[in-house]
Amino acid sequence: MNPAAARAPYEELPRGPLDDGHVEALWCYRSASSQPQWVLPDGRMDLVAHCLPTEDGALSGVWLALAGPCDVPGTMVARAGQISLGVRFRIGWGGACLRVDPAALRNRVLVGREVVRQTGIDADSILKAPTVPDLRDALVAAVRAASARARPGAGHARAMAAIEVVQAAPPEARLQSAQDGVASRTLRRDVLAAAGLPLRCLAGIVRFQRAMRLLKAGDVDTLGALAFEAGFSDQAHMTREFRRFGGFTPSLPREAPIVG
Repeated sequence: MNPAAARAPYEELPRGPLDDGHVEALWCYRSASSQPQWVLPDGRMDLVAHCLPTEDGALSGVWLALAGPCDVPGTMVARAGQISLGVRFRIGWGGACLRVDPAALRNRVLVGREVVRQTGIDADSILKAPTVPDLRDALVAAVRAASARARPGAGHARAMAAIEVVQAAPPEARLQSAQDGVASRTLRRDVLAAAGLPLRCLAGIVRFQRAMRLLKAGDVDTLGALAFEAGFSDQAHMTREFRRFGGFTPSLPREAPIVG
C-alpha cells in the first residue's frame, strides 16, 4: 500500500521560515480521483505548486497556479494522484508579497507562465524540483524571498488595521469600528488595493467561515444559535449569506476541502 494513500487528502504542514505575519498556512492536498472538489471563498490568496509524482517518488511535471481572493464558491478539478503544495497568505498580504493587484485577480486563477510573469518570483527551482520534499522547500524559499521584499505603504497599514478588526468575532458588530477615523472612500480604496475585496464583503466571508467551523465542530444545537454565535443579525440573514458564499443553506452544507 502506498503510504501517501493513507493520509488525509488535506493537511497543513509546518511553516518553517515563512513569515507568520504574512503567511497563514503551508498546505498539501492529495487528489485520489479526478472528481471536482468544492472550494468555498475565504478572501485569501494562494500560491500553489501542482505536481504528478511517479511510483518511485520522482515528479513527472510541476506547474504553478495563483488563486486570487474569491467571494463566490467554485470548484477545483485535479488529476488523480496529483499533489498540490500551497502557501495561503493572510488576508491582505498576498498582493503585497507577490506584487500583484488582488482586485484584478478577484475570482480568478492564474496558471503556468502567467504566474511567473505577473509575480516575478524565481520559479526555476520550483519547476525543476525532482521530489515532493524538494518542491516544498523550493516553494517556501520563493515565498520567503517574495515576503522579504514586501514594502507596503500607509494605505496598506490602514487597510490591515480595518481587516484585523473585522476578523475578530463577531465581525458584524465590529464593522463600524473598523471604519472609524478614516474617510469611507479612502478606506474602500485601501482595502481593495490590499485584499481585492470590499471590507463589508470580507466581513461577510469571515462570518460565513466562522459559521462553517461551528457547524463542523457541532458546537451549536439550533440554527438560531448558530446565527447568533457566528455574528449574523438573524437566521434569515445567515441563510442569505450561506447562499451567497456557499451556494447552499446552513441546514445542509456541502463537505468542502480547504483548498485555494
